[in-house]
Amino acid sequence: MRGILWRSTTVRLALLLLLAQVATLAFGLTVIHRSTEAMLLSDARTAAEVARDDFAQEYRQEGEGGLVRAIRDRLAVRDDRNFVVLLKSAAGAPIVGNLQQWPATVGDAERWRRISLFREGGAAAEEMGLITTRLPGGQVLLTGEVLEAQVQLARASRTAFLYALVAGIVAAALVAAFAAWILSRRVDAFAHAASTIAAGQLDARVERDESGDAFDRLGISINAMLDRIEALVRELRMVTDSMAHDLRSPVSRLKAVLEQALRRSRDPDTMTALGGAIDEADSLHRLLDTALEITRTEAGIGRDQFTRFRLRSMLDDIAEVYGPLAEERGFEIHVDAPAESHVVAHRELLQRAVSNLVDNALKYAEGGSSIQIKASTIKSGSIDLTVSDDGPGLSEAERVRAAQRFVRLDPARGGSGAGLGLSLVQTIAHLHGGALQFASNGLRGLSVRLVLPIALQSGDPKDLA
Repeated sequence: MRGILWRSTTVRLALLLLLAQVATLAFGLTVIHRSTEAMLLSDARTAAEVARDDFAQEYRQEGEGGLVRAIRDRLAVRDDRNFVVLLKSAAGAPIVGNLQQWPATVGDAERWRRISLFREGGAAAEEMGLITTRLPGGQVLLTGEVLEAQVQLARASRTAFLYALVAGIVAAALVAAFAAWILSRRVDAFAHAASTIAAGQLDARVERDESGDAFDRLGISINAMLDRIEALVRELRMVTDSMAHDLRSPVSRLKAVLEQALRRSRDPDTMTALGGAIDEADSLHRLLDTALEITRTEAGIGRDQFTRFRLRSMLDDIAEVYGPLAEERGFEIHVDAPAESHVVAHRELLQRAVSNLVDNALKYAEGGSSIQIKASTIKSGSIDLTVSDDGPGLSEAERVRAAQRFVRLDPARGGSGAGLGLSLVQTIAHLHGGALQFASNGLRGLSVRLVLPIALQSGDPKDLA
């Protein structure tokens, strides 16, 4: 299931859009967070540098004594509780400041450094930003700021960043899902039109939204193509239907003349020739009838004649009709279908399709002894009508060509025929919205399936035809 989802173009586009939005959001929030944190630290560093410059100016003007007084005055100001300062002598002894001692890890000339230290009277170490400067007299001045407020703001910014990222991911997922839904809906319009046309309704068209976008323009082009295809198919059907219809009368008259000549003839050779000609006329008549039936079925004629009937009864009738011929050729016909179930379909056409499959099995399953007609419901809710034999079967290449019109896989076998039987079966399957499928019947034989979306249903036998 996971592999199927990943192969979906819509899913991959949605995931790509989601990743792009999340990446953009994460990048933007990271830049904002880093910028805010850098700005807060920059303010603390600027304050430390300003204090250093002020004290250096005081030292140049008043010397060490003036610097000490200036530091004490600054520490006496209660409004600047985050200020940190310490002055040590050239010998390394602390002179004045609010740190307990000179940090062992802090050098005498460092531009900016973050470190945790104890202030005088402090119970815990505090994170500070420090600058140290060596004065002309050898003393070393340390100035800085306690970064507690900056750290709290940075922590709050980080928390806000995480919440914003989670909210952004949810919003991006919703946007990606909505975009995928819009794309899928537009594509579904094309898929629906294609499946409807494949079912034989050539008048179906792609539904447009008149937006003028790429999908709408594609719909215009496809609809124009379908208009042309429908016109060509309609003309072709009219030609074939007219030809088949118009030829039936001459063939019937030809057969009548041949039968009349046969009754008058007394020469055995002539009678044999006339009998063969009559058989060929019958074959041609059947061919024309089948061609007409295929054309009408492809045009959707017959959908208004769907009725409810007992499927097992129809299959038993087919087995009874073909029973004597099957016995003559060494076959047994078995029917496996629910006894009290019915379907809604075109009974005559469905019976014709199954009969054609049984007839093909009797003709081509040479060396076999059993033909099984089976009906069952598959998971999709469709009916699976299968005619199986234990004959030689068909190769993969032959299965591809089997349902093509006027194709006879082995003209040397099976007697007369024009190669329209399976084509008619396939057309009947399409009329019911289904499909014709070929498969191997175990190690030997062929299984021909009619998969039709007409599920078996139980019902009262009194209501069934």
